[in-house]
Amino acid sequence: MKLNQEFVPPSSSLMNDYINGEEQLLHYFSYRPEHGSFESRQKKLEGHNVDRNRLSSIIHAYMEPYGISEKAEEHLKDFREGASVVITGQQAGLLTGPLYTIHKAISTILLAKQAEEQLGAKVVPVFWIAGEDHDLAEISHLYREVNGRVEKLNFPHMEYGKKTASTASLNKTKIRNYLEDYFRSLPETAYSAHLQQMVFGFLETTDTYTEFFSAFLNHFFNKEGLLFIDAAHPEMRNYEAQYFKQLINLAPGIAEEVYTAEQELVTAGYAPPLSAEEDAANLFITVKGERILLKREDGMFTGNNGNVRFSKEELLTIAEQTPEILSNNVVTRPLMQEMVFPVLAFVGGPGEIAYWSLLKNAFALLEMEMPVIMPRLGMTFLNRRVQVLLEKYNLTFKDLVIDKKAAVLKAKLLDSVRARGAENLIDELETKIQDDFTTIKEKFTEVSTGLAPLVDKNLQYHLKQLDFLKNKLADEVVLQNSVQFGHYDFLENELIPGGSPQERIYNPIPYLNEYGLDLVDKILELEMKYDKNHKLIYF
Repeated sequence: MKLNQEFVPPSSSLMNDYINGEEQLLHYFSYRPEHGSFESRQKKLEGHNVDRNRLSSIIHAYMEPYGISEKAEEHLKDFREGASVVITGQQAGLLTGPLYTIHKAISTILLAKQAEEQLGAKVVPVFWIAGEDHDLAEISHLYREVNGRVEKLNFPHMEYGKKTASTASLNKTKIRNYLEDYFRSLPETAYSAHLQQMVFGFLETTDTYTEFFSAFLNHFFNKEGLLFIDAAHPEMRNYEAQYFKQLINLAPGIAEEVYTAEQELVTAGYAPPLSAEEDAANLFITVKGERILLKREDGMFTGNNGNVRFSKEELLTIAEQTPEILSNNVVTRPLMQEMVFPVLAFVGGPGEIAYWSLLKNAFALLEMEMPVIMPRLGMTFLNRRVQVLLEKYNLTFKDLVIDKKAAVLKAKLLDSVRARGAENLIDELETKIQDDFTTIKEKFTEVSTGLAPLVDKNLQYHLKQLDFLKNKLADEVVLQNSVQFGHYDFLENELIPGGSPQERIYNPIPYLNEYGLDLVDKILELEMKYDKNHKLIYF
């Protein structure tokens, strides 16, 4: 395994300006996204109001069923004794969801280690699982490559309704059949049997999306002692009760600050990250098993088209007595995270950092400050066949991923091998038929104008037949040069499947199947620096 790196320009102007330190954007953050910000942030955390004993006990109890490593115990001890945290989070996707979920966790572990060395003080990595999320369609699918095509495999989730990832009990028969179908699309390797045993073992010992996800997270990062907690864990919700009260009381001001910040960003030329609304409550409530977004209307907190209504006093009572039915949205989640944890740095993806750009004044409203916001590390895996083909065609990672040259090369190849003589004959025949049908139409309409549509329909039939011949001719040309076309398709499917980065499409399982169940440990052994360069991992 070898590590290289390449700068990959962000897809959004906001992210590009953020990592390049544009002052007009950094104005919306408390710190610059760099290691030099840690010292001043660490000092600000000295007065953070956190019940370290209670919080570490909650995390310990949540992690215990999955097996707590010595390193995790050490991190919990460090936290009790005053350590700050580097934190990230993600939805509980099937088989962890896209690779970038694992990349986030790796980024968090690396950044915590580097910050600890830099500060000479303990820093602990934490993963906040968004088990409160009810958009199961977003996490109930996998991508696989079948016969040279990237295919989306959807898991049926409608039976769960609007339950959250932490309350939706997995239909184990259906998901086992689904995963067996998925595994059949993977090549048989020395690791396949052990991998499937592990995956189906996790399925048998867990009951919800979030638990299934947590089992994978613990497997991958047990040695590193990554701490993890479900945002929807009832004990965590009880701990947050006092903070929900603050979010309820300050809901109008939070909504106003976020809305104002977004309007300013749009005026500055950025795309709106959120489409914020001034009447938002930025909280959810679960009623009869359904998670409902609240807004503010006529002094009330309402949802589900007004069918759910609470006064502020009623909502405050709920926060006090049954906080487990309340949950955060993308606005209040970062605020809650800061109230709960002494966050040195948050590791986020492009979309998350765009949301955070709206929150500086909302943090101030709660008498808090944003932590250092660090972009997660981007990574791409390049197997041996990818490397051989890149060398064969004198291509680089930049050519394929940044400049999208594969599509250009396929077009050039097709142009170079086209059967132009046959194509020209078809084109000439098409022109002649159209001319002849113009004459035919004139003669027919002399007899009856009602015959004109019949002539047009007959013409279209003949033109379709010529198009059919053209397509068949092109298919045969491609078939005769299928090896080279297949090579370009393979490179695209591996590095930019469907035009998207590898880390946004594939999950870790195909790579564990190819390189072993300890793949993440091997990646963490690489000399990887936390910077803005994309990491290329060669196998």
